[in-house]
Amino acid sequence: MRGFFLVALVFGLLVGGTVAGVRAFTGGSSSPSARATPTAQPGSPQATAQQFASAWTADNLNGLYLLLDAASQHATSYPTFAADYRNYYDETTAGNLVAKVTGARDGAASLSVKVSTAYFGDLEYTITLNLTQGPAGWLVAWSPAAINPDMVDGRTFKSDIQKPTRGAILDRNGIQLAATKDIRYLGLNRSLITDRAATTSALVNFGFTEAQVDAAFNDPSGANQRVAVGVVTDDKRDAAAQLVAQVTGTLLYFQSQRIHPLGAAAAQVVGYTRELTAEELAKRAGQGLVVGDRTGAVGIEASEDKQLSGQAGGTLTIVAPDQTTVVRTVVSKPFVPGKDVKTTLDANVLVAAQARLGTRAGAAVTMDPQTNEILAINSNPSFDPDAFERNDQVALNALAAAPGNPQTNRATQGLYSAGSTFKLITGAAGLVDGGYTPTDEFPCPAVWYGLGQDQPRNNWEGGQGMLTISQGLMRSCNPVFYQIGLTLYNKTDGALSKMARLFGFGAPTGVVGIDEATGQVPDAAWKQKNKGQPWYAGDEVNLAIGQGDLLITPLQLANAYSTFFADSLRNPVLIQGEPATSRGTLPMTAAQNAALKLGLELVTGPNGTANTVFSLAGYTDFLGKSGTAEDAGVQQHVLFVAASPVATPAVVCAVVLDDGQYGSTEAGPIARDIVLAALK
Repeated sequence: MRGFFLVALVFGLLVGGTVAGVRAFTGGSSSPSARATPTAQPGSPQATAQQFASAWTADNLNGLYLLLDAASQHATSYPTFAADYRNYYDETTAGNLVAKVTGARDGAASLSVKVSTAYFGDLEYTITLNLTQGPAGWLVAWSPAAINPDMVDGRTFKSDIQKPTRGAILDRNGIQLAATKDIRYLGLNRSLITDRAATTSALVNFGFTEAQVDAAFNDPSGANQRVAVGVVTDDKRDAAAQLVAQVTGTLLYFQSQRIHPLGAAAAQVVGYTRELTAEELAKRAGQGLVVGDRTGAVGIEASEDKQLSGQAGGTLTIVAPDQTTVVRTVVSKPFVPGKDVKTTLDANVLVAAQARLGTRAGAAVTMDPQTNEILAINSNPSFDPDAFERNDQVALNALAAAPGNPQTNRATQGLYSAGSTFKLITGAAGLVDGGYTPTDEFPCPAVWYGLGQDQPRNNWEGGQGMLTISQGLMRSCNPVFYQIGLTLYNKTDGALSKMARLFGFGAPTGVVGIDEATGQVPDAAWKQKNKGQPWYAGDEVNLAIGQGDLLITPLQLANAYSTFFADSLRNPVLIQGEPATSRGTLPMTAAQNAALKLGLELVTGPNGTANTVFSLAGYTDFLGKSGTAEDAGVQQHVLFVAASPVATPAVVCAVVLDDGQYGSTEAGPIARDIVLAALK
């Protein structure tokens, strides 16, 4: 394990007194200088021991060697002396060492030593420092036992370390959504480059951008350190080799890196990794983590980091001079390999959904309502997660400046009004709590005056005559649901808000594997607490069409419709093996459920609001509901939930577009096509 943990820089040089510094394990200078002459009377055993402890703590090997007596220096050359210490540091994976004097007398001193290691935790022990008195004071009669008392009779420390490779993230069919691969890079050793302009020209001609080349040249690391310009694909391997042969200072090399093959199509849900911070490394000392190691940053990479990362393990032993015979095992840490995480996601659906969103800002969530498994979570605009893996500053700077917050997962963190997609819930509350039956008819006028002549509310498509709840869903008639909301306000104590919660709104869905927003279902108590105002009939009427202070996520919307189809509120499943635990059933009879389901079928039928996208276009086996959310009369975003087949839905997809005019014709065809892709 030699050479593993040589870090930082050496500070300070022992010149007679106590020396403090930062541990570096670089061994000081290549050879010791002449011994410093004490400026006062010869040093006492305590002073010599303190000088030795201070120099050791500062990793000033030169200073340590100068404290050895003549016999010790004659027996052990400085290179051998330094190699013994470096070997000990390397094999124990030491990152910091503190030595303190605990006692001193003529002829000997005791030092307590604490070594903080990367793989084996803290090693604490005591050494005896033998001293001899010479003309200039007390000096150290040194042997390897002064490093560790077990280093006697030619014995040394030896480590066997295993570092796990990060597990893969897989879709439901075993397709890799994230994996660790060796990636070919073209890079620079800037210390060898004499003509930056010519080198830049060659790299730009190869295919890199000038910004990429400048970023490599301007990298803050040392001139001798290798810096990446960019990835070299297999088809450009030969051209890269030719460039390296012709341009001094360019390098071709492989580097282990996390990759996400689906790129933007799965960026928010799968996530990416990042380097551990100094604070995180300090908190996780002894776990085999070093500078440059990575952890999950967001998405599944973050939530399943422990399983994906595994745990570094190793054995630290004391071996005989033959380097094979184990005298004693000092520490043994179990090795846990990184494990794959298998998800319920479908790579084909993820790609199809992202392509179908195109340039539209918004989100799509696709689920199997029979199992409540998530097939796809898409958010747009998206980004290339591998830009974080390769630390591509040009790409990351562009991402930070990009409009639309591409890193935000709109599907699970975006909060939207539900619009008319909420009318399914209002219909359920009307049937269960409002005293209505599936055959009751409601007027659907062009203007509704249920709150008084001074509060007219327009119907978006004009008068439609008398409609049942099913037909009200078919035409998305606001007055039908206004009336249900008003009835619920007059007859119940918050039944509509309670029904919304039974469908899962206003609380996290409970999905394991990705962060989500809670959303908000307003009621009288919420309004009094947050606005200091009572709950009016107008609040209930607004809620009845998915407006007002109601806030939902696209994931909650998809899960609500899945709840309806399964008659059970369950947590969505993203990680295979997680249960879809039921949190309760809906309080509807079979006839009530059938009436609402008929309404969703009529939406996509010849007379429904989405007829042009479905039945008239030849897509006849669909359920659906559109929504258009408004703010002060200005349309803000559009929604559509589609499901198929009608008899027993196997796929449900909720689409929300940040800006739009009509949910049926804008979000509808996107949801339809994603469902079709999932059914293949």
